[in-house]
Order: sequence, then C-alpha cells, then structure tokens
Amino acid sequence: MTQADENAIAGYQERFAQIMVESGMPRMAARVYAALLVTDSGKLSAAELAERLGVGASAISGAVKYLVQVRLVERGREPGGRHDFCRIHEHTWSHYVSQSDPVLARLQEGAGEGIPVLGPDSPAGRRLDETRRFFAFVREEIKRSMVKWQRLQEAEREPGQRRAL
Repeated sequence: MTQADENAIAGYQERFAQIMVESGMPRMAARVYAALLVTDSGKLSAAELAERLGVGASAISGAVKYLVQVRLVERGREPGGRHDFCRIHEHTWSHYVSQSDPVLARLQEGAGEGIPVLGPDSPAGRRLDETRRFFAFVREEIKRSMVKWQRLQEAEREPGQRRAL
C-alpha cells in the first residue's frame, strides 16, 4: 500500500468518525470505531489503536468501554495471547438496531404512563399519545426490517443470488 493510499484511508477514517460524532457518538469512541471499521480484520489491539489515532491508552480505554457498552464492539484475546483486542461485531449495525428495542419499549411505556396523568384530551396528553404510538410503530417496523434484512443476507450468501433492497 502506498503512502497516498494510507493518507486517503486516514482521511476517510476521520471523515467517517466526524459523521458518527455529528450523530451523537462521543468523539474518541467515533474515532476508535472508524479505525476498526477501515481495517480488513475489523480488530486492533489497544496499542495499535493508540498508535493509529495518536492518543494515549486511557483515551482508548474509555472509548472502547463506551463502544462495548453500546454493543458496537467486543473485547477479546487470542487463545494463548497476552494482549486484548477490540473487534467490531459481525453484522454490527443490524445487531445494534435490533438491540434498541428495550429502550424504545421503555420510551413507549413511559409516554403511555403520562397520558392518564395529563389527560388524554389535553395538548400534552395528545403529544404523549402520539409519542407512544410513534414508538410502537417504530418497534414493529424495526422487527419487520430485521426479518427482511436477515432474509436478504441469507439470499446473498447463496451462490449466484443477489437481491437489491
């Protein structure tokens, strides 16, 4: 790989990290995630991440802790190895989205709890009812989408099969 290739990859990595930051992810976590994303293996040690990003081990540790907590990456160790690594989950985004249901369910339930308190005919009660119905809708759509996505993935794994969304 040439220096120009490496510079192009590093530039892309930082641009993708910025998209993640603008979407609400903490900056260092976004940089770590993007660094993992652009590697062929999808895994790097903490030392490799620190070197690649030009930061200290504590910054990497905090970022990895966040990414593990939100289930975008996992920690691991090669059998017999001495160093931990951080790896992107296989199917990371479908896994991430499908894991959001408990949070969405709680938002739906929480909105529903406020309707009788504020009155279903009050402006606030109507907003809460819309919120409740919205999250119920989103949860069902995510379930349907995940089933569709899994079928699509299975079809693409079959030789000679490729479907468009």
